[in-house]
Amino acid sequence: MLISTLYRGLTYCALPLAKCYLRKRARKQPDYLKHWDERFGWCHYPASSMPRLWLHAVSVGETAAARTIIDAFLTENPQAEILLTCMTPTGRDTGAKIAERYPGRIVQCYLPYDNPRLMAKFFEETKPVMGVVMETEVWPNMMQEAAKRRIPVVLANARESEKSAGQAKLVASLMGPAFASFAAVLAQSQEDAKRLKALGARNVHVCGSVKFDIRPNPKQVELAAKVKGTFKKKVILLASTREGEEAMFSPHIAEHLEEAVFLVVPRHPQRFDEVAEIFKRSGCRVIRKSEDPEFSGLSEGPAVLLGDTMGEMSFYCALSDVCIMGGSFGQFGCQNLIEPAASGSPVLVGSSTFNFAKAVADALAEGGAVHAAHPRDAVETALSWFVDGTLAERSRRALEFASLYTGATQRQMRFVREIWAQETSKMS
Repeated sequence: MLISTLYRGLTYCALPLAKCYLRKRARKQPDYLKHWDERFGWCHYPASSMPRLWLHAVSVGETAAARTIIDAFLTENPQAEILLTCMTPTGRDTGAKIAERYPGRIVQCYLPYDNPRLMAKFFEETKPVMGVVMETEVWPNMMQEAAKRRIPVVLANARESEKSAGQAKLVASLMGPAFASFAAVLAQSQEDAKRLKALGARNVHVCGSVKFDIRPNPKQVELAAKVKGTFKKKVILLASTREGEEAMFSPHIAEHLEEAVFLVVPRHPQRFDEVAEIFKRSGCRVIRKSEDPEFSGLSEGPAVLLGDTMGEMSFYCALSDVCIMGGSFGQFGCQNLIEPAASGSPVLVGSSTFNFAKAVADALAEGGAVHAAHPRDAVETALSWFVDGTLAERSRRALEFASLYTGATQRQMRFVREIWAQETSKMS
């Protein structure tokens, strides 16, 4: 009780600090200066005349993953809409691209910070029938204010690392009620389920990850095929690279730039300029997707291709023959390796894979991925596959591995569907 009271008080004290944080982030990403009225409750949140599902996805990855749930829900409920909330500009941009496919049926805003007054205002004005929170966004005041209004909330695609679970246990009296208040918790794996139950979650079910159900954008795949037809070399994709990783790879890429096309796609857009400079300092010519959409400049000679656009991972994966997975060579726990695998690209992963431990282990076992101890090893291994005759077989295994992970969306939608039906029946 004491910790809960202290937390509520701190959320008021922290609001000025949140403004400082946003200004700091805006130095690299000016969009953080926009829509403060939504973050701090200085607005009227969007109302609706239709039954509304509130879906919260903190940033890009979670929003992209939520697309499968959004598609299923809006298809099944033609008279309903979705209120899509996030916490980052890139997440909002990703949501806007999804919303374009459903004119008038997806409304966006930022979720306010986890302050009792702000959360109360948000729920009073938006009035969702139920909520779906993606992956890890468990906030005590958010859950308490939803419970006060009898708004059932599902924690979908739920994951909980050992580190996060350990931190939550330190404030168990605060986080335990928050986890316990979910109407259902749909875990990605047995390990996630075990940790979530230990934190107080009830009605926990293992459903897999909806990230693995994402299908490539057909228009982007078509464009990739057109562009790839102009290349004379195989393509190695460095996908979702994180801070420090590009510098690890740049000298090895520069050394082999004549042998393959290297396509680098950083995880965070605020780092695009920084990454371009890293490769230029290594002596590489850089072609940016934002300036040359079809990479036609590659005809002028070897260059590093920089994927500096958002929402086009389907294009980048379809363009690649082999993928080196970012986040796994620094201490970031890896990124989603299913998307390149589903495009037929065998994957090379480093040693840091804790965010996708099971998927990586399965990929290694199925032959859809191979471990590389060092960036040099990853580059040289990828190049060797182009000449040793094994690439086609490795591509087939990557596709087979990806197929093992499908179906999570429908398993999770079963619970969303049941709760939605129960809640909407009360309205009739």
